[in-house]
Amino acid sequence: MESIDITTGQNVIIKYQAATVIERLCALLLDYLFNFIYLFTVLFSLTEILDIVSASSGIGATTLMVVLCLPGIAYHFIFEAFMGGKTPGKIILKIRVTHIDGSIPGIGSYFLRWLLMPIDLLLAGGIGGLFIIFTKFHQRLGDMAAGTIVVKTNPPVLLDLDESYYEFSDDYEPTFIHVDQLSEGQIMFITKLLLDPKNKAAVENSTAELAGKVKQILNVESKKDSRRFLETIVRDYNYYAGLGI
Repeated sequence: MESIDITTGQNVIIKYQAATVIERLCALLLDYLFNFIYLFTVLFSLTEILDIVSASSGIGATTLMVVLCLPGIAYHFIFEAFMGGKTPGKIILKIRVTHIDGSIPGIGSYFLRWLLMPIDLLLAGGIGGLFIIFTKFHQRLGDMAAGTIVVKTNPPVLLDLDESYYEFSDDYEPTFIHVDQLSEGQIMFITKLLLDPKNKAAVENSTAELAGKVKQILNVESKKDSRRFLETIVRDYNYYAGLGI
């Protein structure tokens, strides 16, 4: 499937590689399998669980059943909300959910995707599939409502990028392990600044200010100069993104 070009609020153009319908379908089927195994295990053990828990805590059978089945019912919402837009199926297929502006989706976005999933699955998933194929950003109804897209986990690329930010030796070791606290939009903004051909003095001032903000966000210190520090941040982020982390 073709790439998706997104212009962020900072006028940075990000090129994502869109997840195909087949990849999204395979991820969904895998998630159904994992969810079925969980629900089957719960139901198979339900009688024994009810006897033990009800006797010890007085919780009613209906309440306990709802509590135990809730993770299965809200499977996609729970995993995407707490695993950065990924479910077990998406991890295996190396795809994930991201916000259309390059930022990390919020809880509300994941909830909308989950809430509208039954509509997208109508006609054996045909409704969602048609929207994915024919919409500009390959979004199902849930994605359109939530402002999200589903992309491959390989790093998004900036048009006219410096390839040194995306190529790594086999022995590359990241310096900053918490760079995942930054969003893709923020990383692309940093990259855009580093590649900015404008007045050198102005860029250096902006670089120093931005480096200070990034250090505050990540709560880190570095002896590198501002530009080298930001270059390391970008490379570490892209390294982890390439691993699907």
